[in-house]
Amino acid sequence: MKTKILVSIITAVILFGCTNSKSNSAAKAVDAFYKNYDGPFELVNKTLLSRELAALIDKTVKLEERSAAELKAAKSTDKPAMIEGDIFTSLYESYTSFKIVRVRTDGDLATVRVEFTNHREDDIVWTDEVQLIRQNGNWKIDDVRYGLKNAPCPNLKKGLSDFLTPEPVVNES
Repeated sequence: MKTKILVSIITAVILFGCTNSKSNSAAKAVDAFYKNYDGPFELVNKTLLSRELAALIDKTVKLEERSAAELKAAKSTDKPAMIEGDIFTSLYESYTSFKIVRVRTDGDLATVRVEFTNHREDDIVWTDEVQLIRQNGNWKIDDVRYGLKNAPCPNLKKGLSDFLTPEPVVNES
């Protein structure tokens, strides 16, 4: 009887430990990212991002630079195309602290729920979901689903894609 209980406990610990280690590595990737990220997004450590998200950020930076250069060449005082505010959370003003509240993994995909707080803005507290993908054996941030209702878009990738997609020109004839 004692042997069966001991075997059951050992099995549970092993299974829980294996599941947790996969989850923990996703959590560690998110923790490392948000501990070291303080903006602007143009300077983000892209080694922590998926190839697809890093490519979107590169395209966004190039568009911002091209827009600024074109306006400068035209000696225009117009504002160049640019993304302002924090893109890695749903609050424009960003966060002052964060904590990981839940981790779910499914094969090479993970979702990490993160609770953010901004103490500079009346102690605003909100939760975003960071989506990760395992690439070359490492967890990489692939998207952020924004939790605040007043976020400008539902997620990071959509926001970047919308920025990169030119608005149709309307003829007034």
